[in-house]
Order: sequence, then structure tokens, then C-alpha cells
Amino acid sequence: MSVIIGIISYLPNTEVRTKRIEASHFQIDYLHKLLPNTNIMCVAQAYNESDYVDGVLYYKFDKPIGAGAARNVILKEFYNSDYDILLLCDDDTIFYEYYHYERFIHEFCKNLAKFKGINAVSALEPEYHPYKKLNYEDQANLTHYKFEPRELNSGSATSLIKNIKKYYGKEIYYPNTDANKGEGREDIEFLLEWLKEGLNWYTMQTWVRKSLCFDKSSIFGTDTKARDKLLMHDLDVVCDKYKEDGLQRQVNGKITWSAFNDRYNKSEKVLYIEREKPIEYDENTTPKQKFTSKKLFDI
Repeated sequence: MSVIIGIISYLPNTEVRTKRIEASHFQIDYLHKLLPNTNIMCVAQAYNESDYVDGVLYYKFDKPIGAGAARNVILKEFYNSDYDILLLCDDDTIFYEYYHYERFIHEFCKNLAKFKGINAVSALEPEYHPYKKLNYEDQANLTHYKFEPRELNSGSATSLIKNIKKYYGKEIYYPNTDANKGEGREDIEFLLEWLKEGLNWYTMQTWVRKSLCFDKSSIFGTDTKARDKLLMHDLDVVCDKYKEDGLQRQVNGKITWSAFNDRYNKSEKVLYIEREKPIEYDENTTPKQKFTSKKLFDI
């Protein structure tokens, strides 16, 4: 199996720029160590010449083109290559050092046949899920990888994606919408289109994403209230676009995600795949989950 890494990166001309470029450089070094001899391509938006790192293939844009458009640059190159797997990341993403997550990535990338029932899988977002409690309650995590359907109201910060053009003759891209302008949620809409094509997408419960600068949005900085207000509006736009597929916001504010899932989602409710090597873990060394915007998953 062959794998390539794709990163989208935007460096705003604000107080968060320095922190984000430091995070990006740390991430590239981290990924080189995680997957040695693996090519990395990066869609670099608003970079200066001094910001680039040797050994990375950059697609350079003087101005921001948006997260969806940036991911599409990577997807187009990936779909039209002979690579089997894409590790698609935002520029501030690494992983928590728990549950021997690196074994999963290495095994997935070298033995796709073992995971043939999976078209895409994302890392768990600890900001929204009590992963410590859930993982320790299910002792099968010690001997198996546990996959559950990716929630529809979730981002695209970290995913392993199968080359659906190579295997199924399909190409799916992000819509040309900008969530920061209230036009919708390109990450959610991409997932909805993915599922409507009959493909599945899972979350792996013991692969936990870690953000290097979660509290510093490249668009909103630390203004989480402004971010959340805009995201709520974007979700209303998504509901309007997919109302014929069952999405609507109810009187109580909740969105009928289950109606869409019942119609289109072919992911198994839970999927266990045996680990190559069983693992052990010490509960005391695994941090408790933290909640920042949990309400966004409850709507």
C-alpha cells in the first residue's frame, strides 16, 4: 500500500500567525517521524518565502482560497495518482500519545485489505467526546480497533481516506462554500455527499487528535462566541440545502441528523477489527476529556 500526506495551511496576518507557523513546522517534522519516507504535499496560503520547509511539495497561493478549495487541490492530486491512502490534515494537527495509535496508522497504511470495509476514517475529537470513559468501559479496545460512524456534524481536521477513484471510479470534492462567510459547512457537506454515494466514513475510537493551537483560530483568534454564532448560521444553511434528504432544524433547535443517516449512511453501527498486537494502557496516564464547544455536537 502507498500513502501520501496532504496538509492545508493558512497563515493570517494577525497575532496568531507566529504560533500557527511554529505549529505547522512542528507538525511536518512530527509526520516525517510518524511515516518516514512518505511524501508530503501542502496547500500553503499567504506564506512568505521564509515559511517554507525543505522536502515538502507546496502548492502556493498568495491569498486564502478557503478550506474546501484547499482540500480539493490535494484531493485532485490524490485521486489522479496511484496512491492508495491519503492522510489529510489541517496544519495544527498531531495525535495524543495514547493507545499506541501509531500502530493503527502503520497497519492501516500497509494492509488496506484488512480494512477493506472502510472507505475513510477520522481521528476522534477529544473536545467533544469523553474518550477516556468510553475506551476504558470497552475492554475490546485492548485487542481490537473500534470504529463507529463519523458524526455528520463534524470537521475534517484529520482523516485517512481511500483513493475512491482508483478503487471505485468515483471523485468527490468539497463544495465551493466558505463557512467564514456564512455560506454553509464545506466539511459537513462533503461528508453528506460521500455518504450519498454509498461510501462509509468512520471514527476510530483510540486514535485521538491533538491540536497544537486549538485556542487560536486562524480566522477568529480566541473569539469563540463569534465562531460559534457563525457556525450555527452555517448549519441552518446546510439544513436548507439538504432538506429533501431529511435535514431540518426542529423547534427545540436540534437537527434531524438521524433522518439523513437512516436514508444514506451505510457505516456499521460499530465495527471491530483485530489489532496486529494487543495493547495495554494505564488509566492514570490518560487525561480526561476537555469540552470547549460541546453544544455544537448536541444540536
